[in-house]
Amino acid sequence: MGLFSPARDPRDPEQLATAVHELGHAWVWKDAGFTVTEIRFLGDEGWVSLAKLREADWDQQAIRDYAIGCWAGFEAEDRWRRAHHLKPASRGHAAHDIKLFKNFAKELKPALSEGKARSLARDRVARRWSQIQRQAPVLVRDSRISI
Repeated sequence: MGLFSPARDPRDPEQLATAVHELGHAWVWKDAGFTVTEIRFLGDEGWVSLAKLREADWDQQAIRDYAIGCWAGFEAEDRWRRAHHLKPASRGHAAHDIKLFKNFAKELKPALSEGKARSLARDRVARRWSQIQRQAPVLVRDSRISI
């Protein structure tokens, strides 16, 4: 945990929202064929690490799937927040993910719009929603999880 990160509490709705966000990324990327090497949670932030792909593996489909996965965290968090009557997910908190999406999406031909990527991310998150909800408290409690 960071110096000023809150203690992990699997009942804290804000921490659960962050965990859901990271699990959204992880499941969508895993289902697209990426190897998830790490999912971490530190109280008020988290991240997902993927195995490095060789440059030759970054074809148009891999770029598209990665870009969609960039929105999956936001869409999972937003779904969870709305279901628990919390304020919607913040684009500001997802600024890093949005920047990554833009960098990858500009490489796609045909282009992938933000709206289309978000819609696809919502659909892909929905397929794993039960796992995401079940795993979020475990991720908060243990600070890491494998899928």
